[in-house]
Amino acid sequence: MKHSIITLFISLIALCDASAQTTLRDYRDEVLAYSHEVELSELAVEGANADMRRANKGYLPRLDLSREASLNFRHASGVRPWGWSTNATISQPIFDGGGVRAAAKRSKLAYDKSLVDDSLVRLDVIYAADAAYWRLSRAAAYRDIIREYVAAVDSLRTVVERRFAEGYSAKGDLLQIESRMSDARYQLSSAEQSYTIALHNYNSLRGADIGSDVLLGESIFDERAMPCRVSVDDVVDGHPRYRSAQLSMEHARWGIRAAVAPFLPAIDVVAYGTLQPKIPHVKGGGLYGDGAVVLSFATPIFHFGERCHAARSAKAKYMQQIVAMEQTADDIALIEGDAWANIYNTHRRVEAARASLDLARENLDMSIYSYGEGLGTILDVLQAQISWLQIYQNVVAAYYDYAMAIASYEYVTAKKLF
Repeated sequence: MKHSIITLFISLIALCDASAQTTLRDYRDEVLAYSHEVELSELAVEGANADMRRANKGYLPRLDLSREASLNFRHASGVRPWGWSTNATISQPIFDGGGVRAAAKRSKLAYDKSLVDDSLVRLDVIYAADAAYWRLSRAAAYRDIIREYVAAVDSLRTVVERRFAEGYSAKGDLLQIESRMSDARYQLSSAEQSYTIALHNYNSLRGADIGSDVLLGESIFDERAMPCRVSVDDVVDGHPRYRSAQLSMEHARWGIRAAVAPFLPAIDVVAYGTLQPKIPHVKGGGLYGDGAVVLSFATPIFHFGERCHAARSAKAKYMQQIVAMEQTADDIALIEGDAWANIYNTHRRVEAARASLDLARENLDMSIYSYGEGLGTILDVLQAQISWLQIYQNVVAAYYDYAMAIASYEYVTAKKLF
């Protein structure tokens, strides 16, 4: 019974520790929820939506009401010094050269672009979260390595001091191990500083106190299979940056119609009504109401080539967007190729570094044993420690580079949005 209670208690502790850990997905959600960039992007989408709704009102009739009052400084006897009139106007555009349609279409494209840009902002924020998460994991790994290194040097110092007391080691061995201990402590201080900086950046992105300690649920040392490569065409077509460039190009194309619309014929229907005194400034004269319906037709005749210049300018902007879209496609294709090559190369480095670490550890154990048996020198042990530390650092760097390579490829393929 007692054994069962202890087992249950240990299981509950392990469960609490697991729940306190922050996974990469949880951290992404926290960063997205706090990000000011995402908040600004959402406001931009809201504004673009309002602009689109406003532009669509151009098809509808408009009602305007105006009231005027006048005051005469000189007036005859029995005549009021003031007068007034009220006017109501209803106008309905019939044809304006396509300006209303172009404005509505451009506002719809601007709204669609704001949605795509919002997804791009979220993709950037997710990538920044991944980078902060893996940097903290790397910093923690470096710190743990140096701590293990300090413990190993301290253990070796104990052996050297014992052998020196027994007369088997020279004073030089003791001085060398003390020097190595001082260097190890310095490296530990530097590693702890790097961890603190990484922790501050980690907490800053999620809006927490920068000094809050965290427990990561994932590590750079976790096994990760190489992702499947996506075809370049699918990467380009599905990337938010390219879709944004496409919408910008289409927006500029409708800009040509918007630029020439003011120089085309326009037809409007206007109905108005007026209410005013029959005899202005005379009391008791009664009111007079009138109204009319007017069909208005206006067409520009000669503006010294202004329409040609406006169309040429709008077309130049359209061509610029086409070139920019093509350049964006080339950039995405290049980044995809580099990202995939980075995944392949870093994966190979992980395998090579992991194999060399086992050899370095075995060499270190043999050097320590040989020195303890009087078969080796202190220099052999110190050299083996340095080799082990460097290879261990290479392993950490390789695992970190591989994790970031996967994050970069997911960023290029916009995989995190789906």
